[in-house]
Amino acid sequence: MKTYIKEHKLFGKTLFAQSGDIILGVPLDHGIRIAYLSYKGSKNLFFEQPRDMTALTTPNGWRVYGGHRLWIAPESKDIYYPDNEPISCLVEGDKLIIRQKTDPWINADKTVVIFFLSDDSLEIKHIVKNVGLQSRTFSVWPVTSVDAGGVERIPLHYAESGSAPLHKITTWYYTSLGDERAQYKRDLITLTHRPSDKLYKIGVGHPAGPITYTNKGVVFEKSFEILNDLEYPDGNVSYETYMCDYMVELESLSPLYTVKAGESVSFKETWKLKKEY
Repeated sequence: MKTYIKEHKLFGKTLFAQSGDIILGVPLDHGIRIAYLSYKGSKNLFFEQPRDMTALTTPNGWRVYGGHRLWIAPESKDIYYPDNEPISCLVEGDKLIIRQKTDPWINADKTVVIFFLSDDSLEIKHIVKNVGLQSRTFSVWPVTSVDAGGVERIPLHYAESGSAPLHKITTWYYTSLGDERAQYKRDLITLTHRPSDKLYKIGVGHPAGPITYTNKGVVFEKSFEILNDLEYPDGNVSYETYMCDYMVELESLSPLYTVKAGESVSFKETWKLKKEY
């Protein structure tokens, strides 16, 4: 892995890391975010929020920025802390360790550890430490904001027989299951992003396998461990996805953990990249 620091027109001072065909970028002036990801010379696969965009911001100064971020669930106003201060980034062999200053709204320290596993895959470890004075119950919630114009595929479990319900799908108040961008089959949900003023978000109980998003000639695959015997947030779902006019968000969720003061919990994703053809 080789690393270098370069000024980016949107992200500011950014540490780039390259291993094989993967280039990854971490902004140093705000975050924590993984703001840039390309494969075999592709353009950035992640959404990039223009500096003058007023959508996807809050009055307190939080911005989506784009790329991959670390939140906790269930969602509340407290997770929208304006993470606009510099972060630390440590390079150790084939991994990057990025840390955010303590988030005072949720009393947590957030760390993301990025491992380059091969020329086409990464492991992303998300760590949240409770630095408050009391225990807190939450789910580790990695959110990846990918660029517009792609196709997301969410595989579903399928059984030939049985009388028990097989799938659990949750929706948000603005979601229409008749949205023309969504196609539902017995073993697959396909979402095709197109510009629209309609918002769409669903949660899926437990997908059958890795989630993929295909765009710019690259297939981005996200996989994570699912523990069926534990409780998850938002109606017991381990995966959620959100679409707006500008981007798609691929959102995995850990089980709900009760984390004592001073203790930490972690959750891993594996990313794989391949050319579409």
